[in-house]
Amino acid sequence: MTTVTHEALHPVIGRIEAAKAALRERFEEHLARASEAVVLKALDLADDKAFATLAKVDVETKRSIATRNQEAVSRMKARAFERVDSRCELLDAKAACEILGITKQALSQKAKGGNLLAYTNTGNRRKFYPSFQFADNKPRVVVAKLINALNVDPADVEAMNFLVQHLVGKMDYSNPGEPSNELPRFNLLDDSAALEIIKRDYVNALTAGQ
Repeated sequence: MTTVTHEALHPVIGRIEAAKAALRERFEEHLARASEAVVLKALDLADDKAFATLAKVDVETKRSIATRNQEAVSRMKARAFERVDSRCELLDAKAACEILGITKQALSQKAKGGNLLAYTNTGNRRKFYPSFQFADNKPRVVVAKLINALNVDPADVEAMNFLVQHLVGKMDYSNPGEPSNELPRFNLLDDSAALEIIKRDYVNALTAGQ
């Protein structure tokens, strides 16, 4: 039988303790890179999940600035779609076709001709059609007039998305001294006075964004 002496074990124990110390130091550095939100989130998780959450921090720091910028843009696009979707009903092509009683090809032609608003989810390029532009199973004429008046190119995805985002936003349509009366802009399209304000605000917002 081979007897393992204390002298033989000592170097092994020393290496293990040194490794532990190095790992603790690396973990402390890792924690220092984590945001307060990530640390607090990890604190409420089970150990394995907490360590997995903290492990992602190092992955983020190793990504290039270009990659992180692209990820940020992707998240921003997703939030933009979610914001519009929460403020109005977005119909897919099938639902829009059923309402209008036309084919998808005819729907596409109407959108390309500036007779319909089409909102594009730039994350996956899918097109959606705000329901507020339909009435009595027809496109509202005011929508086509608005697109034309604002000189929005239906083929310009960003321009069309910007218009939809503008219309789902709220405006205070009350007289001075009256209580605030905030309504989605698309609810005021049939009011000629409000429509002029909507046009003016769109041009101002577009100019400020350029």
